[in-house]
Amino acid sequence: MRRRFHAANALGALEPGQLTAATDRPLPRRKLGRGVLALLVLLRIYVLLAIPLVGYAFIHALMAPGR
Repeated sequence: MRRRFHAANALGALEPGQLTAATDRPLPRRKLGRGVLALLVLLRIYVLLAIPLVGYAFIHALMAPGR
C-alpha cells in the first residue's frame, strides 16, 4: 500500500501562488463498490421522499388554527 504525506504544516510552508496551484488541480473520481453505490441510491430515494413529506407537514402546521 502506498503511503501519502499529508502534513498540515507542509501546506502552510507554501507561498500563496504555490498553494493556489496545488489546490487548483481537480482530484480524480473515486471508484465506489456496489454496497456504497446501493447506499447512495437509497439515500437519494429517502431524500426524494422526505422533502415532500416535510413540506406537507410545514404547510399543514401553518394552516392549523390557533396552536
